[in-house]
Amino acid sequence: MIRMTNEQLCALAQAGDTTARDMLLVNSQDFIRKIAKTILSQYQDGRVSEDDLVQEGCFGLLEAIPRYKPDKGTAFHTYAKYWVRKFMWEAVNIFAAPVEIGSLSDIVGSEDNTELIQLIADPYTETPEQIVIRSETIEDVRMGLRQITARERTYLLYRYGFTDGDEHPVPETAAHFHLTKKRAKKTERAALDNLRSKLPL
Repeated sequence: MIRMTNEQLCALAQAGDTTARDMLLVNSQDFIRKIAKTILSQYQDGRVSEDDLVQEGCFGLLEAIPRYKPDKGTAFHTYAKYWVRKFMWEAVNIFAAPVEIGSLSDIVGSEDNTELIQLIADPYTETPEQIVIRSETIEDVRMGLRQITARERTYLLYRYGFTDGDEHPVPETAAHFHLTKKRAKKTERAALDNLRSKLPL
């Protein structure tokens, strides 16, 4: 069997090959862990583990895949290093602090009875009339998504169906991002709390 390069796997992943994407993630584990060790050597707080950073690094690698341009002549890992480090440092800054636990049924705004989980959904499944009625609220959510971190945005867009039109349950989302279910739930709670803070009252 011919062993494919990371660049070849990335090209297939960009074309929608999920097997190639998963192989690229597996091939990159040592690369990601090495970066995690370097960051931990600079950050001595102790509330973020090496495994935590490796999981966040997987987010960064997934973010790098669609952005990578092989015609630039840069090796995939050389390019991906920026995104892996970015997501890891965001994890240090966000998850090192205690997370305020939120709830999917929390109400957005004092005069709006729409639940947050109803807002983070694909508006294209609604009728034109419904879209007009809720367009202002939907736009608020989309504006909020642009203001949260790249890691949080990537998670929520996949979790609630912005990327493919299908909402994905937590176990499936955790598997997609190579996270434990516990880490996925913590990521979601922090992301939703941050998103809520960006929405108008």
